[in-house]
Amino acid sequence: MDLAKILLPFVLTTSFFSNAEQTELESSLSQELTDAVIQINSNAPQVLDEETRLDSAAIFRNFIIYNNTMVNYEANQLDVKAFDPIIKKVVIGSLCANKGLESFIDLGVIMVYRYHGKNGQFISEHSKDMATCKKT
Repeated sequence: MDLAKILLPFVLTTSFFSNAEQTELESSLSQELTDAVIQINSNAPQVLDEETRLDSAAIFRNFIIYNNTMVNYEANQLDVKAFDPIIKKVVIGSLCANKGLESFIDLGVIMVYRYHGKNGQFISEHSKDMATCKKT
């Protein structure tokens, strides 16, 4: 019993620190995503087209999240059932072919696109696991 009291803190501490260290791949991923977000946010907000503004980007683990606003519409003015297929085709559907995102494919980045209305209310969110773009 006393041995368990002595070993438990050691085991927990060792487990915590071994999991806290990043692998070389995780470190590379973290650096690449951080650099991308810094560049995006330094130019934000950025008008992407007559309907869409990129407000900011953020990262979490292997996710890069793009926060967009539909500048001409409030959330309740858009039919999500009509909006979603367009975003999936135009935005999500073109990601694998984007040569500038090849490193995201290799690193298994998940790209998330969030859309809000001009009133700030949530409209929709779409994501793409870039690892699924790998050619076999």
